[in-house]
Amino acid sequence: MRLSTRRWRWAVLAAGWLVAGCGAGWRQVPVTPTALASEPTEVRVTLDDGSRLVLSLPRFEGDSLFGEVDGRPRALAMTAVRRLALPEASSSKRSAGTVAVIAALVVFAAGWTYLAVRE
Repeated sequence: MRLSTRRWRWAVLAAGWLVAGCGAGWRQVPVTPTALASEPTEVRVTLDDGSRLVLSLPRFEGDSLFGEVDGRPRALAMTAVRRLALPEASSSKRSAGTVAVIAALVVFAAGWTYLAVRE
């Protein structure tokens, strides 16, 4: 089955866009008030039941962790928090993502040229 010109172009663009997102990750930090000393805009929280949520604008107050989940205020007791993770750009993932994006662009350009010549 041959892909149409339009579908092929969209497939290559989508693949390149998805690969470009490979440069970010999460770095686990201890569950202490000093974990938020760098004032991150978000933190990934793993609760005792194993569920995860991303808390925006996190801050510690007393023995609770406060922030927003989907724009709604949320408070978590520190006894319910198993792990915290801060967003971090990994240099190895970023390098792999850059190589993948360049490869996707080369494939896209070659395919675009082939399709332009074929028409």
